[in-house]
Amino acid sequence: MSSAFIDFRVRPVGSADTVDVSPDDEGYARVYKSKFAVDRGLTTLVDDLADNNFVAVMQAEWEDDDPVRVNQHVSEAVRSHPERLVAGIATTDPRLPGALEILRHAHDDLGLKGWNMQPGFLKMAMTDTRCTEIFRYCQDNGHPVTIHTGINFSPTGSINFGRPVGLCEIACEFPELVIVANHGGWPWVTETLAVMWKHPNVYADFGAIAPKRMVGSSGGWEPVAHWMNTMVSDQVLLATDWPMMRHDRLRREIDLLGLSEESFNKYTRLNAAKLIERVWGTAL
Repeated sequence: MSSAFIDFRVRPVGSADTVDVSPDDEGYARVYKSKFAVDRGLTTLVDDLADNNFVAVMQAEWEDDDPVRVNQHVSEAVRSHPERLVAGIATTDPRLPGALEILRHAHDDLGLKGWNMQPGFLKMAMTDTRCTEIFRYCQDNGHPVTIHTGINFSPTGSINFGRPVGLCEIACEFPELVIVANHGGWPWVTETLAVMWKHPNVYADFGAIAPKRMVGSSGGWEPVAHWMNTMVSDQVLLATDWPMMRHDRLRREIDLLGLSEESFNKYTRLNAAKLIERVWGTAL
């Protein structure tokens, strides 16, 4: 399969042209009004990927629904459109007694990999001891863990749950675990970069962040493009967090980052391709 770009994170959508919206989406609807006004169905996503020469990884970003149901949605989507949705990442609720079994089921029976964690919506720190057995299981079985890092817009979940320094604590305890900081950790961007520099198995994506917001002299993202070109060029992953960002907009703005050709290729395709082959055994 050949595609110019790999989007490492799109959000789960329904199996038809509709999708359930969680109560916590209210905060996101306030901030991203136009994104929630568009059709968020699966057909729209697949067409958007095809029109812009993308393939994508769909992550089961569970917030307050039944994690088993969300995993099933992601599995069905990936199985229905393997030409565009090349892999799926599972989720579970670490507060549940059977959290690990939910994840095992998603891996063994649904064909998904990894664990996506949303600390702000779970109302718990990413370093909470209830996550320990899940981290250990993922490390032992080669599954990546993707964690919402930085600000969240849940009306009841503190942004402190998303502090990137927590990733460092996890990586120190589980040095072979692949960890992805979803959203890049703003407003603690330099903290995210420091963790990545220290730990080669920690990656970051900047889903939902428009490239034009990441350059210039304000906004708090200023160091990122320089580090993408230098110290962490092997650890950054392209992501839209669709529908938070449309693929045509990302393509229009990505050159604003001023990346070298080598760093551009790593960011838009090569880093994700290596990670997908390592985890899913799929060569892209």
